[in-house]
Amino acid sequence: MATTVFTNTTRTIPAEVGQGVGGMTDLSGNDNHAAQATAAARPIYQTAPDRVTVDKVDDRLLVTVPTGGFTGTMVLGTDQGTASYGVTIPAGAYDIGGRGGQYFPGNAIVGQLIRNGALSAGDAAATEAYFVANGATASYGAVTSFSQYWRDWSELTSFPLVDTSAGTDFSIAWLGCSSLTSFPLIDTSAGTNFDLAWRDCSSLTSFPLIDTSSGTSFFLAWDNCRNLTSFPLIDTSAGTNFDLAWRDCRDLTIFPLIDTSSGTTFNQAWRDCRSLTSFPLIDTSSGTNFSYAWYNCYSLTSFPANAFDNVSGGNFNNAFTNTALTQTSIDNILVSLVASGIAAGTRVFYQSGGSAPSSTGEAAIDTLRSRGWTVTVTSVAPTITAAPQITGIPTPGATVGIVSATASGTQPITITDTLALGSGDVTGDISGGQYTIPLTATGEQTLMLTSVASNGISPDAQDSVSVTIIASSSYRTEQIDP
Repeated sequence: MATTVFTNTTRTIPAEVGQGVGGMTDLSGNDNHAAQATAAARPIYQTAPDRVTVDKVDDRLLVTVPTGGFTGTMVLGTDQGTASYGVTIPAGAYDIGGRGGQYFPGNAIVGQLIRNGALSAGDAAATEAYFVANGATASYGAVTSFSQYWRDWSELTSFPLVDTSAGTDFSIAWLGCSSLTSFPLIDTSAGTNFDLAWRDCSSLTSFPLIDTSSGTSFFLAWDNCRNLTSFPLIDTSAGTNFDLAWRDCRDLTIFPLIDTSSGTTFNQAWRDCRSLTSFPLIDTSSGTNFSYAWYNCYSLTSFPANAFDNVSGGNFNNAFTNTALTQTSIDNILVSLVASGIAAGTRVFYQSGGSAPSSTGEAAIDTLRSRGWTVTVTSVAPTITAAPQITGIPTPGATVGIVSATASGTQPITITDTLALGSGDVTGDISGGQYTIPLTATGEQTLMLTSVASNGISPDAQDSVSVTIIASSSYRTEQIDP
């Protein structure tokens, strides 16, 4: 390697051990040489074996990929493992040594091959063997932490079946690998931390049944894997943190009955899973935080009974906002929360969209509120069932008028007065206000109308005041003449 690494970008001064590498020769003959003009960001040349080490802060070399880019195979040999990847690299500057010099599957580069065009399996294996013979580590089998190894490697189009059997920390390992459409069945049996592991792998259409039986934290693990249409029944029995785990998996149409018996926090776990229409009866007995859990699941209509009978906490803030729950489903949820018996700590529940609860659900709401819960649910839009009755004739400077209406529903009705001047001789304005009547069998409100006639003439038969009853999607108007 000593003849291929140099201290300067023009590659005229060979690097010595411990010196920063400013240039590296492309041995393909295509003159796609690598360089680093910034001294502080240069990898360091070392021997035994020949390699360049990176600090994972900013150390990297830059290659200018020609017009048209590269689509093919990359073979990378490092001090911690060697593997071949499918890649699509756009034209322009490309980092050798990890994205931004920070994210790299090892601490040193022994060799790297990028070919425009796919290598055969045999050629890829032979290249890997060549790098290993020159000092690269053959397998990743000894690595315990894969945190951020391939983070933001958006050029990867396929990922190899590397040995990850010793790995315990897979946090952020493949975050931002947005061009991967599938993922291999790697060995994750020892993994405990899967935080953000596949976040923003937005092109994944499937996911394997990996062994997650030791996993305790799945925070943001598959967030924004928006092209997944299904998800495997992985073993999550040891999982405690599921916050945002499947947020924005917007193409998921079904979700498996995973084991969540140890899960304590589910904040935003399935938020924006817009294609889910039903949900399984998962074990929520250890759960305390479900805030925003099913927020914006606006196709979700069916939710099982008894889902929260044994839940450990009452934070359901915006849990079912913008859903399409049927009346049976919202009743199921409210009755189940009553069964939980929670009467201390955070006690808040919010639902919007979908159906309003039936009398069964309303009774459950009354019970929850008696236990200190704040409950907001979809309400029934009022319907005006009888024409409003208006009495009283406004005169200049007077405040007169009574309006009453018969309606049904659970939302309040709103009364707004408006002015309709006739063709008579009153000039000026009649001002009033807007009033809300809590809905009962008959709502009645004094309507405060103040008439102002600039010419001092009282309203007569040709002048009129129009009062409109506005009730969400329906209204009636009653007009009186003075």
